[in-house]
Amino acid sequence: MNDEYRPNPDRILEGIKKEEEKRERGHFRVFFGMCPGVGKTYAMLKAAVEQVRQGADLVVGVVETHGRRETEELLSDLKVISKKKIQYKDTVLEEMDLDAILKLKPQIVLVDELAHTNAPGSRHPKRYQDVIELLEAGISVYSTVNVQHLESRADLVQQITGIKIQERIPDSILDLANQMELIDITAQGLLKRMKEGKVYQGDRAVRAEENFFRETHLMALRELALRYTAERVDQDLQDQMVIQQIMGPWNTQERLLVAVSHSPFSGRLIRATRRMAYGLEAPWVALHIDTGERLSEEDQTMLMRNLALARELGAEVVSLRSSNIAGAIHQVSHERNITQIIMGRPQRRWWEMLGGQGSLLDQLVRKSSTVDVHIIRQEEVPRKSVWKWTPPGFDAAGAAYWNAFWFVMGVSFVSRLLLPLIGYRAVGFVFLIAMMVIGLVTTQGPILFAAVLSALIWNFFFIPPIMTFAISAPEDVMMCVAYLLVALLSGVLAARIRARDRDLEGREERTRALYDLVREFSSSLNPMDICLATSQSLEGLLNGKVKILLTDSEGHLLKRSFNESRLDEKDFALAVWSFENGRNAGWKTETLSESRCLSLPLKAKDKTMGVLLFYPREKTILSLDQQNLLENVCAQTGMALDRLRLQQQSEQMKVLEVSENLHQALLNSVSHELRTPLTAIIGSASAVLDEKVSANKETREQLAQDIVDSSLRLNQVVENLLDMSRLNSGALRLKKEWVDLEDVLSGLPGKLGRLVARHKLSVVNYLGSCYAQIDEKLFEHVLLNLLSNAVRYAPEGTEITLRLEMENRRILLRILDQGPGIPQDNLKNIFEAFYRVPGSATGGVGLGLAIVKALIEAHGGRVYAQNRKDMSGAEFVVELPYESPPADLEDGR
Repeated sequence: MNDEYRPNPDRILEGIKKEEEKRERGHFRVFFGMCPGVGKTYAMLKAAVEQVRQGADLVVGVVETHGRRETEELLSDLKVISKKKIQYKDTVLEEMDLDAILKLKPQIVLVDELAHTNAPGSRHPKRYQDVIELLEAGISVYSTVNVQHLESRADLVQQITGIKIQERIPDSILDLANQMELIDITAQGLLKRMKEGKVYQGDRAVRAEENFFRETHLMALRELALRYTAERVDQDLQDQMVIQQIMGPWNTQERLLVAVSHSPFSGRLIRATRRMAYGLEAPWVALHIDTGERLSEEDQTMLMRNLALARELGAEVVSLRSSNIAGAIHQVSHERNITQIIMGRPQRRWWEMLGGQGSLLDQLVRKSSTVDVHIIRQEEVPRKSVWKWTPPGFDAAGAAYWNAFWFVMGVSFVSRLLLPLIGYRAVGFVFLIAMMVIGLVTTQGPILFAAVLSALIWNFFFIPPIMTFAISAPEDVMMCVAYLLVALLSGVLAARIRARDRDLEGREERTRALYDLVREFSSSLNPMDICLATSQSLEGLLNGKVKILLTDSEGHLLKRSFNESRLDEKDFALAVWSFENGRNAGWKTETLSESRCLSLPLKAKDKTMGVLLFYPREKTILSLDQQNLLENVCAQTGMALDRLRLQQQSEQMKVLEVSENLHQALLNSVSHELRTPLTAIIGSASAVLDEKVSANKETREQLAQDIVDSSLRLNQVVENLLDMSRLNSGALRLKKEWVDLEDVLSGLPGKLGRLVARHKLSVVNYLGSCYAQIDEKLFEHVLLNLLSNAVRYAPEGTEITLRLEMENRRILLRILDQGPGIPQDNLKNIFEAFYRVPGSATGGVGLGLAIVKALIEAHGGRVYAQNRKDMSGAEFVVELPYESPPADLEDGR
C-alpha cells in the first residue's frame, strides 16, 4: 500500500456501521429481473429447495405461481404457511400471515412480489414493510422484484412502455439486501416463453405481447436491469474497498473527477468533463479544495458560479479543506474510485521548482500512477505580468492592535527591570515568548504589528548602544534580524493554528445545528413547526433573516410566509421563478442578481414543497461553508415537509379506509334491515294471492297480520334513518305542546300492536294526570324505540314495565326489562350512532338509541341506562324538566 494514502476514517466507520446493521438483521436475498416471466420465482424456489436439502428451516410466506406447472412442482416440496383471510367489501382477500411467520420464526421465509400492495386491513399497506419487520426480527428473507417497481426507474419505464407503474418500492429497500441476483433472459427468449404459454395464457398473453411485452420494450427494460445491477455491484465494491483499505482504483467502471476553483477557466474544465462523462456514460465528481486562501468578493462569486454550473450539469460536488491540493485530489480519487482526472494546463512557478515538488501535474502523476490524467488546453488571455500580493489579513478590530501595543509595552517594562539579571540578549527570548502568546489570542495583523514593534523596542532600548537604532556588534545585528523573522513566523503559525481551530469549531457548530434541526423535524407535527425550526436555525448561524413560502393543497405557491408576513411583488416574483424552475435565484446568483434576497427551492424527491428566502443583513457574499449549510438545510426542510405530507396522506387514507368500512357495514346492515321486512311482505302477499292459501280464513288473517307487522318494522327503520338525517342536518324542529303523559302511556298498548304481543307490558303511573310540554309524535317515537330495544333483548314471556314518577321536580319515565342486562364497559357507548353491544342478536342498525338521546336532549332532558338492581335486566331512564301547566289545563283536569 502507498504510504502516502491515508483512508478516510469517516467513510471506513460508515461502511463498517452499514455492514454491522446488515449482520444484525436477517439475511436479505433478492432475485431481480427486468419484467414478469423471466424466472425470478422459479430461481428463488430452486434456491429454497437447495437450502432445505442442506437442513435449513424454511417456509413459504407467499409465492404466486400464476398457474405455471414447473413453479408449482417446486413449491410442492416446501412448507407453505396458510394465508390470512381479510374481509374487504363483499370479497374475501388472502394475504401473507405475518403474525404466523413471526410466531413460528423460521430461519428463512420466501416472500414473492416485494412491491405488492396489501389488502386494506393488513398491518402494513405494502409487502416490503412486512419484509422489513421480518428482517428486523432476525428472519432471513428471499424475495423477488422487477426493475419497473423501483421508484427511481418507474417514470423511465412509463416513458418507455407508456404504462403507468402503480406498485413501487423505494430504492433504499434494496440497499438492505445482502445478496442480489440478476435473473436475465434475452428479449427473444422471453417472447418465445410467452408464445409457449409459460408466462401468460390465452387472451392475456396476446394483450401483453401487444402492449408491454414488445421486443423493443423488453430490450430497454433489460438494459435498465443490467445497469442497475452494475451500479449496485460497483457501490458494493467501493464499500468493501473502503472497509478493507484496498488500494485502487479498479477500472471496473469509468469515473471522472475535475478540480474546481475560483479560476475563470474552471467553467471550461467543467463542461469538458461533462462531455467526456456523457460519452463514457460515467458518473463524475467536481472537487473543490479550500486551501484557506482569503478570496476577494469577485473570486468568491466566481467560485460559487462554477460550483453551481457543476451541480446543474449533474456532477457530484465534493468540498474539503486542505493545504495540499495534490494530496487532496489523490485522497478523493481513492475514496471515490476515480479512474480519470481532468485538469487544465498548470503554470510553472519558480518557487515550486526550487522546492523540488514540481507543478501540480507533476505531483498528480507521481502520486496517482493508476489514474489517467487529461490536460485540457485553455486559451491564453493576453495580460501584463503583474505580481499580485495578497495582504495577510489586516482585518482585525482597532482594539486588537491597541491591546497588542500595551501588552508589548508591559513586557518591555518587565524586561527593563530584569535587564541587570538576564542581559539584553535574553530579553529577545522574553519578547519571542510574548509573540507566541499574542499569536494564541489574535490574528495575523496584530501579530505582525507586535513583532515589528517589539523588534524596534529591543533594538532601541536594550541592544547597545541604547537609545539608538544603531547596532555595534555584527552578532547583535544577526540576532535582531533572526528574532524578527522567528517572531513573525511563530506568530503566523500560531495564528494559523488558531484559525484552524476556529474552522473546526465552526464546522462542529454547523454539524450540531443540522443534527438539532433534524431532531426538531422528527418531532414536528405540522409545517409551521418545521418552518419555525428552519428559520431559527439559519438566523442563529447566518447573519440574515429567513422567510419561507409553502404551497397550498393544489401545489401553488402561497404569497404569505409561514409567520404571516407578506412579501412585496418583486420578492414574490423571484420566489415564483425559483419555485417553477427548481433553481436558486436572486442575490449573488446569475438570475435576478440585483434582488435583495436569495431564493432557494425546498425540494423533495418528486416535487418542490416551497421556497426559502434569505435576506442578508450585510451585503457580503456567503462563504462556501455557509452556502453548503444553506443548501443542506433547504434539502432537509424539503424532505421534512414531504415526509409530513406523506404522513398526512397516509392518515387520511386510513380515515377514508375506516370510513369506507363503516359505510359498507352500515350499508349492509341497512340493506338487511330493509330487505327482511320487504321479503316478509312479498312472501305473505304472494301467499294471499294463492287461492288455496287464501281460502283458509285463519291463514289469510295471519298473513295479513304478518304484512302489517313487517310494514310497521319497515316504517320504523325508515323513520329512524330519516330522523337521524334530519338531526344531523339540523332540519328537525320540535313542535312542543302541552300533552298529558297519562294519555300517551294509556294509548301505547293499542299503538304497539304485536310488537309486545309475546311480552307482558305493564304501565305504572304514580303521577296520574301529568302535563309536559313535548312534541307528542316525536316523544311516542322515543318510547317506541326504547320498547323495541327492550323487546329485542328480553326473553319471550317476561314483563316489560313503563313507570312514570316524579323526583326533584323532574319527570322520570323508566323502561325496565328482564333481559340479560348491559355489560358495564358498554353502558357509556350504547347511545352512540351505529354502536351495537358486542355479541348482541342480529338486526338493527344501531340508530334507535342515538335518536332517543338526541330527541330527549332537544326537549331539554336527558336519558341514561343502567342495570336493574332488583333482578336481571336493563333500565332506561328518561328525564324531562317539569313545568307547571297553564291554569286552563289545570282547571280542565
